[in-house]
Amino acid sequence: MNRRRFLLTVGAGLAAARSVVRGATPPARLNILFILSDQFRGDALGADGNTFVLTPNLDRLAAESVRFAHAYTAQALCTPARATLITGLYPHAHRLQGNVYKVPNALADPQYRLAVNFPTLLKQAGYTTGWVGKWHLGEENPGCFDHWNGFNSLLPHWLGEQQKSPYRSDAETDDGLRFLEENRSRPFLLCQSYYPPHTPYTAPERFYRLFEGKNVDHMEYYAAASAVDWNIGRLLQGLKKLGLAQNTVVIFTADHGETFGRRPFSSNKTVCYEESTRVPLLIRHPNLKPAVWQSGVNNIDVMPTILDAGGLPIPSGVQGKSLLERIRSGRDRWDQPVILENITQRMASGKKGEGGNQPIERAVRTERWKLILRAFSEEPERRMDELYDLDQDPGEKQDLLARPEAAPRVKELSKMLLAWGRRYEDEVAVRLASRYA
Repeated sequence: MNRRRFLLTVGAGLAAARSVVRGATPPARLNILFILSDQFRGDALGADGNTFVLTPNLDRLAAESVRFAHAYTAQALCTPARATLITGLYPHAHRLQGNVYKVPNALADPQYRLAVNFPTLLKQAGYTTGWVGKWHLGEENPGCFDHWNGFNSLLPHWLGEQQKSPYRSDAETDDGLRFLEENRSRPFLLCQSYYPPHTPYTAPERFYRLFEGKNVDHMEYYAAASAVDWNIGRLLQGLKKLGLAQNTVVIFTADHGETFGRRPFSSNKTVCYEESTRVPLLIRHPNLKPAVWQSGVNNIDVMPTILDAGGLPIPSGVQGKSLLERIRSGRDRWDQPVILENITQRMASGKKGEGGNQPIERAVRTERWKLILRAFSEEPERRMDELYDLDQDPGEKQDLLARPEAAPRVKELSKMLLAWGRRYEDEVAVRLASRYA
């Protein structure tokens, strides 16, 4: 999409929101509680089959929700993923493809395409809006939140000395509960954003004790996930006590996962492997029956889903689709692949005097297969493409790309990526897919 077309789309979206404001207020508008956790793996839930993690509140929420078993983040890095979550645009389309620091307000920066976003549209439509916790789209309230208790990033997980002062997530949950109490009589959007289990992994000691004797690798990470779960339980109980549970849509997800340094090009994220890019996604809606949705979805779909839940029109330039529409259709099929994009962490090139390569990735994920294609910044002719059969190899341990019998599958998946790249004007996808398509 060129800049002129995008600006027209922005105008159309804002005009649609203003028309909602001018019209009559719907008689029964649903509240929205959007809960975001940072670096929370898709498999870090008991509801996902994890046998050692302790997430009783999220498991209960999952049993009451539509749980998306194959939800992915468009880019496994904090700021780009969050920009996608609020805009419904792929990272290459909103143009914010790296983390931002010491920036007042990324939403107001003309080099990015963030002006049409769900907090702004809901606020303009009459919702009381609040953000509590990590934002990572600028240092200041971007102006679309009536209540702002956010921060960009990098604050410690404790308000003072570790284990001897309040845990930041606990204090933020207290603030979220106050927001619910103060706004119980009006339509609201509360975005509750937890920094844990992002590094450095730390949690109150009582959560470490949950894992004693279990010999769990990276126990501190899972203890932090359990601490997030406990605070989410407090929020959900608060909704129930205030009589708000039956008219509030609850959405829980994460911006990306965690590799624990076990993958190339990654110390913890930024790659297209499952542990980095698959995230939890739960939607509890008063008018939808609980279910497990098996076909793949992308976090570009969260923004239009939230607008749909609030009864707002979805601007024409939004690339995601409302998941509520898909759920109501009952069409749980992998009709389309999930496309992933990443700019990885640097790797040593092995050449004296060089700072290392920083590959850029695109991936195609279908019901059974995943094709990962890479381009290198310093050695553009070098290839480290990979193909995985996720039915037979869900841990992505056996790369099949070099096998002669894989060539037709690689070509088929590359054609999917090529078509997607042309449709969404992603030059990188077109270039990488053309290797095989």
